[in-house]
Amino acid sequence: MKLGNLAWKKSVVVFAALMLLALFTLPGTVRHASAAAAVEASIVLDGQTINGAEPVIVNQTTMVPIRVVSEQLGYSVNWNQSAGRVTIGAEASPLVLTIGSTTADSASGSVQLEQPPFVRSSTTYVPLRFVGSQMGLGVKWEQASRTVFLQTPAQDPSLPPAVETPDPTPVVPSNNASIDAISFSDNRLTISAGANVTPKSSSLAGPDRIVVDLPNSAFGPGLLANGSLGSGQVGTLTVENSSLVKQVRYSLFSESPSTVRVVIDLNRAVGYNIYAEGNLIFVDLNDDGTAPPIGTDGKKVVVIDPGHGDHDSGGVGITGVKEKDMVLQVGLKVAALLKQEPNIDVIMTRSDDTFIALDDRAKIANNAGADVFLSIHGNKANASSAVGTETYYADAARSKTLSDTIQKHVQQATGFRDRGSKQANFVVIRKTTMPGALVEVGFLSNKEEEALMMQEDFQQKVALAIVAGLKEYLGMN
Repeated sequence: MKLGNLAWKKSVVVFAALMLLALFTLPGTVRHASAAAAVEASIVLDGQTINGAEPVIVNQTTMVPIRVVSEQLGYSVNWNQSAGRVTIGAEASPLVLTIGSTTADSASGSVQLEQPPFVRSSTTYVPLRFVGSQMGLGVKWEQASRTVFLQTPAQDPSLPPAVETPDPTPVVPSNNASIDAISFSDNRLTISAGANVTPKSSSLAGPDRIVVDLPNSAFGPGLLANGSLGSGQVGTLTVENSSLVKQVRYSLFSESPSTVRVVIDLNRAVGYNIYAEGNLIFVDLNDDGTAPPIGTDGKKVVVIDPGHGDHDSGGVGITGVKEKDMVLQVGLKVAALLKQEPNIDVIMTRSDDTFIALDDRAKIANNAGADVFLSIHGNKANASSAVGTETYYADAARSKTLSDTIQKHVQQATGFRDRGSKQANFVVIRKTTMPGALVEVGFLSNKEEEALMMQEDFQQKVALAIVAGLKEYLGMN
């Protein structure tokens, strides 16, 4: 993609800093490793050393603090927090970037990022090559002095040009499938991969556990967003309200060949069924492993997507309620209700406080061949007077009827102002191939609505309304 002038290139820089205002890191836990491995290096911008701005390496990609250039350059942007989307530039030719996505959309095409930006210690990092190729800056890595040189086009032409040189680390082999998401709900482990993976599994005792190896695979950007997860480092997925499973652990078990290992720690020995649907891998413990695969016997497959998660809190309410927590509570209630429906199979994009990239949420639904996708969110506005329930669809022909139906049921349940069913270009409903909708239950920035949305009985009421809307849409009433 070519940007028309320097100011336009500079605008991309500023976007990243604003795009990630909604992201912040949580204190370290066993669930995530440190955000990246620090590199003893320095950054020089137009001949001036930027103090306190050290590059880091994540997933073998050099990342640099965005502030090294954002403090020098400036351009206005439009930040949509509820959508996790930033629009930069004129309405006729905008550049659009979305939290958790490695793709930047523009009027002239898409731009791929090597790694999604992340935040560590209140500092936002972006890929070095993205700085060079998309922001109009010359990039040079000097191995001897371990220095990154950045040069703007406005630099004194008498100075030698900075040319792009290879990163100081090797490139990840392209034949490895990315492991993009891991979730556990309804006694079923779901692993989302970026390509076809043939799993190898075994059941072990002392203690009881199920081990799943994924050959020729590596962690994708979503799972790496808050941790490097290199060899020997272990991530943990907390499992609640399961009589069978204590927790799920995952790690890069081998680097040659690259192999991701997932371990299900059991409370007791249990049978399981492992199978693939597209690029999804399921380890099903239901009925001692004899339950049929998802979507068999004519069952409808419904994907429930609680928005945000982990370091991406979403909106923060007027009294500090985090959107990610509220929508997860509602989503789990919806899943529990759907589980009682004999003709519906439910998949959760996340079932605990984990981060799933937006593209990967859509991939989970697409790979499963889902019949319906519903993303659950809470709204936020600058004015505390903003109130109401609204639902969005991207493709009118495919999804407007679903959006209208969900809006009708949820708004009746909340009793909030009816803000209607509307069209929007949110990634999760734009990139899903089945009917999809995104419901904003209410405004966390309004004290009364925030308080109601955190009440158990209110959440259950909303969950019942969502299920009623889904059943009506699927013709199951």
